[in-house]
Amino acid sequence: MRIILILSLFISTSLFALVSIAPVDIGSNPGLSGNVSGSLSSKSGNTQKDEYSLGMRVQYDQGYDYLAWGIFTYDYGKSNGTKNEDKIYAHLRYIHALEQNAAWTWELFLQSEQDKFKDINERSLAGAGVRWRFLNSDDLGKGYAGIGGFFEKIDYTHPELNTDEDNSRINSYIAYTKSFMSASKLNYIGYYQPKTDDASDYVSSQTLELILPIVGQLNLSLSAKYLYDSRPAVGVDKRDTGYMTSLLWQF
Repeated sequence: MRIILILSLFISTSLFALVSIAPVDIGSNPGLSGNVSGSLSSKSGNTQKDEYSLGMRVQYDQGYDYLAWGIFTYDYGKSNGTKNEDKIYAHLRYIHALEQNAAWTWELFLQSEQDKFKDINERSLAGAGVRWRFLNSDDLGKGYAGIGGFFEKIDYTHPELNTDEDNSRINSYIAYTKSFMSASKLNYIGYYQPKTDDASDYVSSQTLELILPIVGQLNLSLSAKYLYDSRPAVGVDKRDTGYMTSLLWQF
């Protein structure tokens, strides 16, 4: 009965590709691991609506010096015959310990994305930074702070409306994770990314996620995300809000 109720909630909610945002420590899960998520939603009759999504995360944890992980998500949606979502996102990150207990690490990352409804034909970036684990408690959870920078290149779908960009930005973030009831987990991550030469041009995001076990390696993930871009492309709203429900299979 519990599984049926959870699956009913999953099927009746708007679906988006999602991979877990939980921060990870070197040595916490040695070897190869990851998760996959996927969803399909279709309505016909008075409302014609189709949504498809796919998400995948793969991680390799060497055990004491470094770990690397990569994620990929794809979201597509159509309503009454008109496409209203089409986006691809990929991110690769390498984390290396600066000290034996890995409270301090340095990071390298690459990212690429496309979002037709934000007029982004391609946004690619490369960056580096350091991360500090300032909280490490079984009762209170784990907290992290990161600071660094990256270079980004944005090619717009309509260059006649939006000039292509080459920017450098500061990358700062706060992350938190807390396990409870043995297998459930609460995760949060918030980013603030201003341009190095113009602090009034910035991007910020807040993501909160709750993971609940269903059976075996299958989990339910509930997530909310708020994104703010102070200077988006022409015709694009500064604010994006999303509420996501996904089934997550861990391996």
